[in-house]
Formats: sequence, C-alpha cells, structure tokens
Amino acid sequence: MGHGKELNYWPGFVDALSNVVLTLVFVLVVFVFALVMASNKVGQKVLELAELAKERESQRVVVESEMMDLRQELREALAALQEARDENERLKREIEQLKRNQVPGAEERNALKEKVRIEIDAKPIANDNKEDPDLERGTGVVVITFPRGVFELTDKAKAELQKALGGQKAQLTGLNAQLRSIMGAETYSEARRLAYYRGLTVRNALIDQGLGTGKTITINIEQDKDVGDGRVEIRFRRR
Repeated sequence: MGHGKELNYWPGFVDALSNVVLTLVFVLVVFVFALVMASNKVGQKVLELAELAKERESQRVVVESEMMDLRQELREALAALQEARDENERLKREIEQLKRNQVPGAEERNALKEKVRIEIDAKPIANDNKEDPDLERGTGVVVITFPRGVFELTDKAKAELQKALGGQKAQLTGLNAQLRSIMGAETYSEARRLAYYRGLTVRNALIDQGLGTGKTITINIEQDKDVGDGRVEIRFRRR
C-alpha cells in the first residue's frame, strides 16, 4: 500500500478454502466409513434375527406336531382305559356268575352230603417213623373226603367215622388229634372257608366220640398242589 500496490488476498483465500475442502472430505470419508461399518453390523443383526425367527418357527412347528401326537396318544390311552374298565366289569360279572354257579343249591348239597367218603390208610404208621416221630405208632391216617360245597357230616358219615375209629378208641384216648384240612377246587376264599368249617365239623365229631377236647385237637388248613375234592386227614400224636 505504501508503494502504491494493492494487497493480493487470493492466495490466502485459496489456502483457507483448500483447508476447508480437505476437512470436509476427511469428515465425509470418516462418515462414510462409519456408515459402512454400521450398515454391516445392522445387516448382520438382521440376518441373525431372521435366522432366530426361522429357528423359532421351526421349533413352533415341532412343538405343535408333538402336541398333536400327545393329544392323539391321550385319546388312545383314554380309549384303552375305557376298554380296560369295560373288560374289568365284564370279568367281574363273569366271576360273580361263576361263583353263583359253583355254589350248589340246598337239594344238591343234601345229595352231595351222602357222598362223603371216610377211608383209613391201609398202611399204619410204622414203629420207626422218622419223618414225624411224635405220631402214634400202629395207627392209620383217617381221610374224610367232602364233595364240592359240602362241609357237614350226615349221621351215616358220623357212624362210619365212629366205626373206623372204634377199634382203636382205647389206644387213641388221651392222644392229641391233628386235623389237616385240605382245600378243595372251589374259589380260593370259598375253599378256605369250607376247609375251616370241615375241620370244625370233624373236630366236633371227634369230641362227641370222646376222642379229644377243644385243646387237644388242632386244625391246619392247607392247599394241596393236586386240587380236587376237599378232605380232612386225621392223625393222632402223642402229647
């Protein structure tokens, strides 16, 4: 200015503008780089969410399929349970019918009473019996066989029993009587009940004949492997 020349601002303006442009370019590059990185991350998240949604959808389909199978199995189980209940009721009715058929009527029982058999073992107990040394030697085993559903002794059967034991009464007096009541072919509960009553009937008959008392006569109820007519075996033992 002092020499009459004007100042040239253009170089300074160009430098300033260049710096601004470079700064803007740098900021733009950083922004674009950040945008690319963010876009990649967002893309990965979108893919992960899509995979997760697909997996959940497949799990939902599997769960629904399993639920349908369980419902079907439940329906089948309920149907099988109902069939089992119906079968159980049918079997109960059949069992009741069989029980009614197995219990003889009064007329049949009276006819069966006459078929009570009294037998004496032909082989008396040996003097050197080793299986049960307390059994009285020289005595036989008296077997009373009862038909199905019968536990009483008729007067005829009592007379036969007295006749069978009469010859040994002197030897048997004072001995303990062991009654082995074998269950018959009836149902288990009925056979056990009849075996008990048969034992009582024979015990009372022995008491009436003077061959024991309630304390000297024991009753054992047993079930034989060969199921047939019920029977009572009488054995005499030393005290």
